[in-house]
Amino acid sequence: MKLKPLVLVLALLAVACTKPKEKAAINLNLGYEVNGKSLVTDTLCYENEAGNQFLFTEIQWFLSNIELKSEAGDWIMLHQQGLADTLDISRVYYIDTDIPESQTLHFSPVKPDHYTAIRFIFGLDESDNRTGLFTDPPESEMFWPDLLGGGYHYMKLNGKYLDAESRLTPLAIHLGIGQNEDHSQFYQNYFTVELPIDFTITETSKNQIDLTMVIDNWFRNPNLYDFNEYGSHIMQNQAAQQALKENGNDVFRIGKLTDNENNTNMEKDNRFEEKFKNVMQKAAPKPHFWTWKSVKERMGSPVGTTENRQVV
Repeated sequence: MKLKPLVLVLALLAVACTKPKEKAAINLNLGYEVNGKSLVTDTLCYENEAGNQFLFTEIQWFLSNIELKSEAGDWIMLHQQGLADTLDISRVYYIDTDIPESQTLHFSPVKPDHYTAIRFIFGLDESDNRTGLFTDPPESEMFWPDLLGGGYHYMKLNGKYLDAESRLTPLAIHLGIGQNEDHSQFYQNYFTVELPIDFTITETSKNQIDLTMVIDNWFRNPNLYDFNEYGSHIMQNQAAQQALKENGNDVFRIGKLTDNENNTNMEKDNRFEEKFKNVMQKAAPKPHFWTWKSVKERMGSPVGTTENRQVV
């Protein structure tokens, strides 16, 4: 009986002498690249390898289950700063080019360590992609109709393109759950991305990783993606969904567009000016508010860039 107070004192001393676990925070900065340059919206200035002339107005998309691989080989799940780890939505991230603050994801707490890889799910997997996960906009507005499988869009890549008759046509590249013709079978079109990094997280540093979506890669490898072939709306087109899913293998890369890459791609400007003028002559209806001067000015104000980023 006399030993109990002593045992209690020793236990309290052991707890008091235990060194607290170190914790850190990290930001994931998101950027967008098309044809070797930062994304410009609302301007008809792009062409893919299928020969489609197009523009983008906005990109809305989900990333989920972002993990870092430690040097010991363990995968560490990241959670949104300020959200409880027990909440499903702490592992799901909505990103929108019209919402600048969504272009930087904040994670905390994170264990200081050296990390060798990052992986994530583009979109939402079966466990997360369920109707009703989000009740408030803008996330709730990404809903995917229950008839088509329910849950949410993985991505809305919206814009316009010149169709085979040179008409400016809406372009809605909306990725999500696929289905067969009678909606009796559904297909999961999300995919996992894993990229190598060489990155050390410390308590005292401003830890940042840059992740770039190379948008034109959605349309070229291994499938040449032609807007005229797949049409302007693909929610019920599993062939188009599958082609884009397969093309997603090299859409993401670590790092951001560097000054050297920008200088290299300046050589393409002269060739593109001639193409642009030819497109404007054929475009119907005539977008008179687009001129080569306005395109150049807009291309000097890219979307999805953030000051003071550090490339991993």
